[in-house]
Amino acid sequence: MRTRILRGVSGDGRGFTVLEVLIAMIIFCIAVFSSIAILKGSLVRFGKQTGAKKVFSEVAQVLDYMERYLVSAVCDTDAGIAFKGAKGYVRFVSPFSEGVESDLAKFGIYFDEESNAVKVAVVRIDSKSPDFVFPAGFAGAQVLGENIGEFIISYYDGADWLDGWDTRGMEEPKLPRLIKVEITAFSEKIEGERHEEGFEKFIRIIAE
Repeated sequence: MRTRILRGVSGDGRGFTVLEVLIAMIIFCIAVFSSIAILKGSLVRFGKQTGAKKVFSEVAQVLDYMERYLVSAVCDTDAGIAFKGAKGYVRFVSPFSEGVESDLAKFGIYFDEESNAVKVAVVRIDSKSPDFVFPAGFAGAQVLGENIGEFIISYYDGADWLDGWDTRGMEEPKLPRLIKVEITAFSEKIEGERHEEGFEKFIRIIAE
């Protein structure tokens, strides 16, 4: 004999059996867990999309800044204006902004491996710092992009891609025809994984 519970007030006086209640509870639990799974999946997808956008934003910020000033880099050995670059950094002189005394500045853009960040140090050329000599380090550097896993700069001389460039050691100093920047950025971990993507940009210097 099946046990009936929750006897109703209908004409036949039939209530719900334990089995029917259990089935209803199981269906309810399945619906709840399904909703949670769908919500979790949506949150994960949203997190990944947000991570991808963050990666693109960081990379774009670095590359846009580099292009903005590198395209106008100058080289004048008579005035002591040099261009020096390696795989992980580049130093150059370029117009910065309109000023009373000078609109030039010394730029130092480099990869800080310890903090996984690309940073920039800028020194205005004025009465306080009138020379074009690059400082020994990157004092006062500010972050251009965070969560950077790889940052490599290459220099094109018209025939080959080189790992470095230094006009101070050239018989006929000149700027590289092209600069290639390879950069890989990553997002914070989501569900144990993180979004990682690499980008590449070519920058042509126009002020030779």
